[in-house]
Amino acid sequence: MDSSRGPTQPVAVTGRVRSGPALRRYPSVVTWGLAEAWEENASEWIAWARKPDHDGFWQGTWPELRAVLPDPDGVTVEVGCGEGRVSRQLMADGHRVVAVERSPTLAAAAHSGPTPINVVQGDAAALPLPSASVGLVVACMVFQDVDDLDGAAAEVGRVLRPGGHLCFAIVHPFSSAQDPLTFHTGQPAPITTPYLVERRYEDHAERDGVTMTFVSAHRPLSAHVSALGGAGLAITAVREFGSREIPWLPVGRAVKLPGTQSRR
Repeated sequence: MDSSRGPTQPVAVTGRVRSGPALRRYPSVVTWGLAEAWEENASEWIAWARKPDHDGFWQGTWPELRAVLPDPDGVTVEVGCGEGRVSRQLMADGHRVVAVERSPTLAAAAHSGPTPINVVQGDAAALPLPSASVGLVVACMVFQDVDDLDGAAAEVGRVLRPGGHLCFAIVHPFSSAQDPLTFHTGQPAPITTPYLVERRYEDHAERDGVTMTFVSAHRPLSAHVSALGGAGLAITAVREFGSREIPWLPVGRAVKLPGTQSRR
């Protein structure tokens, strides 16, 4: 592992969760309160995510995301780490992880979890990291949970070195446009909401006695592609998976193009 290719300023945390800088504000951004909802539902998510094989992460999301990850090289930044399960898997694969999480409850859980994680408390649209400092950013099921998608993508583009990679997974917009109750049954369902209209939605799920309220933003796939392109990121790989009837997630990899800057 080439530590000389990590951040140009120290970002690792030992013994505590560190707070990042004040959040950036973009007046044009519609605020749906997604971050506040995740803090409100943090205890539910910790219970949900830490129950082994409880959801599709273990047999679906993680294996698919792992397939597009490059080899560890310097520091890997996970944006929106939640309670830490993705960071723990990355660390088990040899990545030197610095995780960023806005929710104080989730950041504390990630730091004090089964495998303590270096966590910096901060917003996806205001990453507390130096520019052009890392070679890999991972954003697993994060971009649908941020109010400022363009700002989050711009920050990824800012902190990546030229040639660095973003690996991501999102809820498939075809799924978020369906009736969530039908989605969780695994039954075929038509799109029931205007696909091209961005909106906030709630998904109340219960499985094996564990409940979780997901509060996210539905955006068409073009919104995600546009946000990454505007940040100087070129998508180089996309994998879609799910059942025959329902596409669950696209996972992908994008590269930071040399000589490009964010439009933000």
